[in-house]
Amino acid sequence: RVDHRLTDKADLAFRYSFGDRDLFEPFTGPSFSAIPGFGDFVKRRSQNGMAALTWVLTPNLVNETRGAFSRVAASVTQEASVLNSEVGLPTISPRPRDLGLSFITITGYSPIGDEGNNPQNSVTNVYQLLNNTSYVCGNHLFKFGADLRFTQQNAFRDVESRGRLQFSPFFQLTGNALADMLFGFPLLTSVAHVDNPQQIRTESYNFFINDSWRVTPRLTLTAGLRYEYNSPPVDVEDRATVFDLETRTIVPVGTNGVPRSGFEPDRNNFAPRVGFAWSVRESTVLRGGYGIYYDQSPLAPAESLYFNSPFFDNNIFFSLPGFPLTLSDPFPSFFPFPLPDSALAIQRDLRTGYMQHWNFNIEQQLGDTTVFEVAYVGSKGTKLLTARDINQPQPQILPPGLPFVPRPDPRFDDIDLLESRANSNYHALQARFQQRLAKGFTSLVSYTWSKSIDDASNFFSSAGDPNFPQNSYNVAAERGRSNFDVRQRLSASYSYSIPFGKGRQYFADDGWVTAVLTGWETHGIITLQTGRPFTVALLSEIDNSGTGRSILGFGANDRPNVVGNPEISNATPERWFNTAAFAFPPPGTFGNAGRNILDGPGFQNVNASLMKNTALTERLNLQFRAEVFNLFNHPNFNLPDNFLGSPTFGRISSARDPRHIQFGLKLLF
Repeated sequence: RVDHRLTDKADLAFRYSFGDRDLFEPFTGPSFSAIPGFGDFVKRRSQNGMAALTWVLTPNLVNETRGAFSRVAASVTQEASVLNSEVGLPTISPRPRDLGLSFITITGYSPIGDEGNNPQNSVTNVYQLLNNTSYVCGNHLFKFGADLRFTQQNAFRDVESRGRLQFSPFFQLTGNALADMLFGFPLLTSVAHVDNPQQIRTESYNFFINDSWRVTPRLTLTAGLRYEYNSPPVDVEDRATVFDLETRTIVPVGTNGVPRSGFEPDRNNFAPRVGFAWSVRESTVLRGGYGIYYDQSPLAPAESLYFNSPFFDNNIFFSLPGFPLTLSDPFPSFFPFPLPDSALAIQRDLRTGYMQHWNFNIEQQLGDTTVFEVAYVGSKGTKLLTARDINQPQPQILPPGLPFVPRPDPRFDDIDLLESRANSNYHALQARFQQRLAKGFTSLVSYTWSKSIDDASNFFSSAGDPNFPQNSYNVAAERGRSNFDVRQRLSASYSYSIPFGKGRQYFADDGWVTAVLTGWETHGIITLQTGRPFTVALLSEIDNSGTGRSILGFGANDRPNVVGNPEISNATPERWFNTAAFAFPPPGTFGNAGRNILDGPGFQNVNASLMKNTALTERLNLQFRAEVFNLFNHPNFNLPDNFLGSPTFGRISSARDPRHIQFGLKLLF
């Protein structure tokens, strides 16, 4: 960063930052391979540059103009320690970047193979121009300005380019998934032909005005209004397609009245904000506020346009009488009964999701160095992005051996509609106790008791919940606790300068002992929280309701029936919940189990550090650091196997990071 004073009234600043990360993940997630050899490489390089001119026009008027550019290049590539060609499986993609092993699932065992979402790479450029003006008029402080952003994303995402193979004890040869694999007869295989490079462009125009009015020395009111317009993202060459809800066909974007982005712009994004701060007395302050906040232009709808035919073609294969599916030819070039393609549609009048936030808090000073605060915090999300299958059939009992599900529109498999219909709400009691620096000690203790409810917590599937409805015609049944809902959380941090050595209370002048004991500090963070919820579901290959599979979510997304109390008092990693409380519904029906009705393991962690500062000269200081993460090596377990039909149903098989210790030296000058 460089700051330069042009005149007494004008300052110029330049800043450039650069960050580079090259991470290897030996295990890519709870639903992927749990054995070594199938990790991924995660690279991320970020750059940011900014120039700002601050100009004092009059004693009451200050203007700041900033121009900024940021560039983030991120990629995830598979480890590719084993290639399809080395084990007798075909290599489908001609691109070297797609090499690796097909993703192979064997019910009851760890999957093997490289994650099907990789490789992927994206480079995102954001050009930004901001202008902020502050004007003081009596007891009013006015702020107004504009924020203009222009975003470019160039990417590729070679999803399922190596294919996948599924072995299951259901509907197959031996009734044992591992035996079927040894015999070489998969239940299902699929592979995608990918030709969908992404060239997305979008713009954002934001304008605001805010007034902070000091009514009295003890009361301040604030009010403001913000307007946001985010242009729907488009492809530079319109090389994308979308399922048109009117003609019920897949059409190129920008043709026959279909917008280039697949949906119309939302021009009605006004966001008011109000707040107050009132010093009831010298040691007590009341604060409150309310505001509406819009989501920035999401790229998920635009990216969905690249996963329709002909640019993305995912082919599914299964055994037919006289035409068995085998490992020797898992992706046959000739298949007499091809399944119809999936399709992605977008709500034509897709709206921008927004959050309403409000809070009220009381802050009380206790003594000279301590503060206690208690607050109520709430929020409500509206028009959030989510999806459902609009080509889902009604529940039905499928005839034995039927390799597909009859759909209302037989030309397609699932037709997944992206729409702005999801909602959420959050309420919390928050408390904070702060000890400001006194006698070398400072601390902060925060506690939150909260609950978050929604009908979809993410656009994509997350661990423990598909974020996709079991019944796409009854989305109200998906309302439940949010995937990230943590009912209680306590966090405490401290910093303490040990009172030994030079200038301290003890051993201040004791020769070499003073030199050894001078400059020691300790810091720590303690975190305790309850577990987040998860959804019990049927294995993805079990389409018990006969309503088909979706390319989003877990697969079939069916849930079981609850026939007892699923909670147990002595939960262990071997049996986290009462598995006998869940049963398969009658064929051709949906289960009555709700979304996110069980709690996963909580989290307990202590991080601590010990450091010594040694003054080498007046300007040089050498700092030694010893840092321990998860000091007591407490096992923090991941979610249990939540799939009824799995041999490990209800069992926890993995945990978060164990204790890590690191040492370092830092030279400060």
